[in-house]
Amino acid sequence: MRRRPPWLLLLVWAATRGVLLLVATQTIPTGHGEAFRNDVTLYRRWSEILMEGEFPAGDEKWQYPPFAAVPLLAPRLLPLGYHVAFFLLAALCDLVILLLLWRFSNSRRGGGRTGPWAWTVGAALLGPVLVSRYDLMVTLVAVLALTASANPAVRGSLIGVGLLVKVWPVALLAGLRRWRELLTASGLTLVVAVAGCGVAALLMPHALDFLTAQEKRGLQIESLAATPFALARALGWWDGYTTYRHGAMEAVGGGVGVATTLSLVATPLALALIGLWWLRAAPSPRSYYDAALTTVLFLVATSRVLSPQYLVWVIGIAAVILSVRRDRPGPTQRPAALLVMVAALLTGIMYPWVELDYSWRGALPGTLVLVLRNLVFLAAAVTSYVQLWRATRRPGRVRDERGLQAVVPAS
Repeated sequence: MRRRPPWLLLLVWAATRGVLLLVATQTIPTGHGEAFRNDVTLYRRWSEILMEGEFPAGDEKWQYPPFAAVPLLAPRLLPLGYHVAFFLLAALCDLVILLLLWRFSNSRRGGGRTGPWAWTVGAALLGPVLVSRYDLMVTLVAVLALTASANPAVRGSLIGVGLLVKVWPVALLAGLRRWRELLTASGLTLVVAVAGCGVAALLMPHALDFLTAQEKRGLQIESLAATPFALARALGWWDGYTTYRHGAMEAVGGGVGVATTLSLVATPLALALIGLWWLRAAPSPRSYYDAALTTVLFLVATSRVLSPQYLVWVIGIAAVILSVRRDRPGPTQRPAALLVMVAALLTGIMYPWVELDYSWRGALPGTLVLVLRNLVFLAAAVTSYVQLWRATRRPGRVRDERGLQAVVPAS
């Protein structure tokens, strides 16, 4: 039986997004308007360069695959100022994500009713940054890849499109548990990504500059690896400082180089843990979605950068997981998803309201919010992996008192 349209859900979504748009446009003045306009202003400048038939060259802030040009150029299709048009298109993508989640929650593979609410409320916790970054457009493609079809060819193609807009959607391949599915999906992801990059490179100069753009990045003060330096500076125990480079505030001082190296090493180690799970796990209908959350959490937690908009990705995947029906009793990703929502709330408080404390001044109040957010995010990543492992471990065998073997089911 078809469910009625989710009028209450849509009403709450409209109310929350209306407030976010009013703050982003400073119709409701907050004194932090530039925090929501700066990136969109940068997008507008890039769109002007793209309109001339080339990608930004020599710009340390341009670090994106070639199809990132699509969400940057799209606001120019509307007869409005660039900033307002961008905010409205972001809100439209936000609404489409909600509708995809609602549709999925009513499908045969779905069944969980909390997913659409998790997106409606959880994403709103981030504040106006939600509609002032193009990460909503990438998350839309990722949610589509997770929910549109169980066909690995469809999933792989959509992941390839996401990879062309921003690299992280490639993590969605991790949950494909059968070799045939993995090879089909990853093959199509590669074909779509290579073909897209090839076409872009033929049509416009500097399309592939993003491949080397990350090499000189330092350690962003908001990242997990920089958390000890942020806290130590606020307590007067570290004489380092922060500087604006590559579009973010980076830590500079004693020990930062070692922490940066450890962060770079941590990413392949985290992926090795995912590989170990992949080799030992007994797949379930949920494991594709659960592994997506764990892998993206690992990638963000070990990254040198943890910008506020990164939470948009994680909230989107967590909302998908909460839209999936529990196929059997046992561990789920719900605890990790709840921690993600708490991290979203703390991120919404951090940026831009107390950003100066941890990014410029080294003041304690805002730094404590940053530290707490990062600890919660780390707890979410660890919890997600533990739950993923427990939910998909293979049945073991033990001997009873008579020496006979019995199968012990996975928890």
